Amino acid sequence: MRIAIIGAGNVGAALAVLFKAAGHQLTGIASLSLSSAAAAAQRVNVAHGTDLLAFTKQAEVIFLTTPDRVIVEVCEQIVSQNGFSAGAIVAHTSGAHSSTILESAAQNGAYPLSFHPLQTFANPDAGIQNLPGSYITVEGHEKALPIARQLVEELGCKLLEIPTASKPLYHAAACIACNYFTTLVEEALQVMEAAGVCRDDGLPALYPLIEGTLKNIKRVGPTRALTGPIARGDASTVKIHLSALEKKLPELMPFYKFLGLATVDLATAKGTLANLERQKLQEYLGGDV
Repeated sequence: MRIAIIGAGNVGAALAVLFKAAGHQLTGIASLSLSSAAAAAQRVNVAHGTDLLAFTKQAEVIFLTTPDRVIVEVCEQIVSQNGFSAGAIVAHTSGAHSSTILESAAQNGAYPLSFHPLQTFANPDAGIQNLPGSYITVEGHEKALPIARQLVEELGCKLLEIPTASKPLYHAAACIACNYFTTLVEEALQVMEAAGVCRDDGLPALYPLIEGTLKNIKRVGPTRALTGPIARGDASTVKIHLSALEKKLPELMPFYKFLGLATVDLATAKGTLANLERQKLQEYLGGDV
C-alpha cells in the first residue's frame, strides 16, 4: 500500500521504517519541523517536507502521528484542502483518543481509524526494536479495520480490537502499567537513597527484583504473584516502614499508604490474609476497618 506519515516524532519515524520493511511504499513524511521530517525521511530514503498535503492525496493510508493536541487541527487542515482521496484510510496513533476525532476526514469520504501501538517509544530506534511482538489496539470505521488487521500482522504485532467508547479507559490502563510504573520505581529509588544507598547503586540493586516480579506476573498473574509483608499479613513490618518513612520521607507516606491499601485488597483476593491481620493492616494504613 501507499502510506503517508504526517508527523515525524518517535512514533512516526519508527512506523515509517517498519512499514517500509514490511514492503509498503511511503509517499513521503511531512512535519511542521523540517529537521524532524528530514531525520525521519533519511531513515527510509523518501521525500519529506513541511507541506502537510504534499504526500496525502496519493496515499491509500495516511497516518497522523502528531501530538494528540493537534490531531484534529491537522486533520481538518488537510480536509479543508481536499487532501484525502475518497476511500483513503486516515489513522491516528493516539492512545487516549478514539477514531471519532477524525470525523472531518469521514465527512470528506475517508475512513477513520485509531491505531495505537501498546508500547513505549523513548526514541525511534527503541520503537523499531520494541514494537514487533507487541499489541496494537485498533478501532474505527468497519471499512478501515481489515487494513488495520493486515498492517498489525505485517508489523509482526498482535491485534487488540476494542469498542470505540472504551478508548479512554483502555489508555488509562496503559498509563498505569507504563507511566505510573516508572513513577513507582522512582519513588522506590528515593527511599533507597534515604536508606543510604546511592542512586547509581539503587537501580541495579532493585532491577533483578523488578524483573523477577514481572516474570512472575507474566507466569501466574498479579494476584498469585503477590509476595511481601502485606501478602503474609505481617502488619508489624508495615508499621516499621511507616515509622521510618515518617522520620525520613513523610511526603511519601500517603503514596505508601494508598498502594498498601490496594495491596491489602489484592492479598485478600489471594486468600492469604486472615480477618484480624487485614484489620490491623487497614488500621495502620488508614483505611476503613
